[in-house]
Amino acid sequence: MRIGSKGYYGLLALSELVECYRAGGPVQVKEIARRQEIPEEYLSQIMAQLKRANLVRGARGPGGGYFLGRAPESITLREVLTVLEGPLMGMELKSTRNPLLGSTMTQRLIQTWARGIAALEKVLQETTLADLCRPEEKAYMYHI
Repeated sequence: MRIGSKGYYGLLALSELVECYRAGGPVQVKEIARRQEIPEEYLSQIMAQLKRANLVRGARGPGGGYFLGRAPESITLREVLTVLEGPLMGMELKSTRNPLLGSTMTQRLIQTWARGIAALEKVLQETTLADLCRPEEKAYMYHI
């Protein structure tokens, strides 16, 4: 699996919206772009895709911007990456021959690859924006 700039920038932008989720205020694209060092025009395209998928909502006007479409606990990484990057595993492992006639090693390789894809998809489905944006645990204090 390969995550391109669209997926990476989209997750960075959504992390900004998670921070503002509790306050309920919108965040403008230019502000997100400045904070995360993302090209503003490219980020606008990404936000439009996220809006079409109902992952974010937009508000127009001078105080406008973007909000999360739902609670960060209900938006999974798999959902975001699928919207922005397309199918998670674009590469398929295929035998040039009929899989039923392939060697045992080829069949096992295909089965192993399929298990790996399933494990990756499970982790991405179980991980939410809230998980990514959870504050770090307080550092241990050592006293001498």
